[in-house]
Amino acid sequence: MEAVKMDRQPKRPVFLTVLGILSLITIGFGILSSVLGLLSGPMSAADLEATLAGSAQSAQQLQEMGESEWAETIFKIMQLAVYTNANFYTDKLLNLGIYSLGFVGVVSMLKGRKLGFHLYIIYNILSLFSIYASAPIDQVPTFYLGLFGVIATIFVFLYSRNLKWLK
Repeated sequence: MEAVKMDRQPKRPVFLTVLGILSLITIGFGILSSVLGLLSGPMSAADLEATLAGSAQSAQQLQEMGESEWAETIFKIMQLAVYTNANFYTDKLLNLGIYSLGFVGVVSMLKGRKLGFHLYIIYNILSLFSIYASAPIDQVPTFYLGLFGVIATIFVFLYSRNLKWLK
């Protein structure tokens, strides 16, 4: 009797499963936020003014404490809020598309497809720079790119540890 050779893929690595779950939770919140944002619409002028007033007060307190760098960052974030509110639907639809790409990428990796890894890299790059569709370059705080860039790089690196399992 001849043994039947099974062409089965080895069991999915536990680390890949954990990364996938963490990514799907984050991406799921992003999709939910985009959809709820689209349903609620942009902030009214009064709501935006109230938000900006509270942020300006926080920035002023930081300025008085000698934390001028953080105060400047808050002022940039305030301007960013104005720009993203002015381009609200573009911003939300773009983010929804980018999060959807990330979702497809992670699900593909969990199914063992290497294409998912490449989609995930594209998702990270697009999500990092998508803010520039709504705001000018000089209004985006440096820490935004630094923080999210480091987090994205760490996740891509961690996913790359599982490339040998992906086909």
